[in-house]
Amino acid sequence: MKRFFLAIIALAALIFNSCSNKVDLYCYDGDSTVVYAMLDSNADTNFFKITHSFVGDVSQLAHDYTANNYKYDEIEVTLSGIFDGNNQTQTLTLDTISKWIPYDPNSLFYSGCYQTYYFTTQKLLEGKEYILNVLRKEDNVNITAKTTTINSFRFRKPVGNQILNFKDVKRGTIEWKVPEFPCISTAAYFEVTSYMHYKELMPGATDTVSRYVYWPLGSGKAENLLTTQNNDTYYTMNYTPEALFTVVRDNQYLKENSPVGVQRFFGKFEIVISAVGEELYNYYLAANSSSAIQDVPNYTNVENGVGIMSSRVSKTSLHPINILTRQEISREFPEYGFEFPIQ
Repeated sequence: MKRFFLAIIALAALIFNSCSNKVDLYCYDGDSTVVYAMLDSNADTNFFKITHSFVGDVSQLAHDYTANNYKYDEIEVTLSGIFDGNNQTQTLTLDTISKWIPYDPNSLFYSGCYQTYYFTTQKLLEGKEYILNVLRKEDNVNITAKTTTINSFRFRKPVGNQILNFKDVKRGTIEWKVPEFPCISTAAYFEVTSYMHYKELMPGATDTVSRYVYWPLGSGKAENLLTTQNNDTYYTMNYTPEALFTVVRDNQYLKENSPVGVQRFFGKFEIVISAVGEELYNYYLAANSSSAIQDVPNYTNVENGVGIMSSRVSKTSLHPINILTRQEISREFPEYGFEFPIQ
């Protein structure tokens, strides 16, 4: 079938209000510029993927890099906002970089080639609005998108380097807050994950390998996690500490890679709070719609184009695991070879 296909939209769907939130993903009105960008104020470099639609057979042209991308002199890309070290709005002309994307036989789109990304190494600030502008030189059309980076938040509980106990504890709480008034995050959605880090020494090996057990603790819309108590406003996520033992027991890697004589040594327990902007959350909802007729996401915040520009950020806290928890894991799962701490 020949139709005007917006290639990068399906690519972006593999990852997770604006002028136009609804878009006909199969359009016939000429060249459509496609934007994909996730701004992260913690990142050293922020990348922007800018491509265009094509007319033709999707099964063939989706794998043709030249059919999906602009030549270097066909567009001019700028980013406006307040950057670190300057309290005035600046407009930066973005440069390009080529990144090698390994060949993926299962990919719906081009791979096994160098791909062009626009980028900036100017550090973005938390809680600030940034505007992307793409000038399409052939017809002098400006394609724009804007988003606000996630404003600062910090862990409230557990405090930094606090020793965590998971044995005989029925309820655990993770709290974080925005320190600046009005103490409300610009994030639309939070996800809390954790990692029990350890080092592994296989029989006959001379060096340890760093590994972890992954444990998702919960997620939710920011407004549903907001708590106000004693004139203090913060965000809360509850979890069941004792569930760690079930997570360790059922870990697929440990079950399949625990030969006799393996040794494992406990490391820190890492808690990660990830936040995403409203645009990305809306895109996620559209991409995961339960509609039986929607076969591609129907959301964009790009004016005169399509795609998604939003924001994300993650905060991390590391904690020692207390000796009772480590002893229990060692005793309950001796086949996994975790060290047996002596109290």
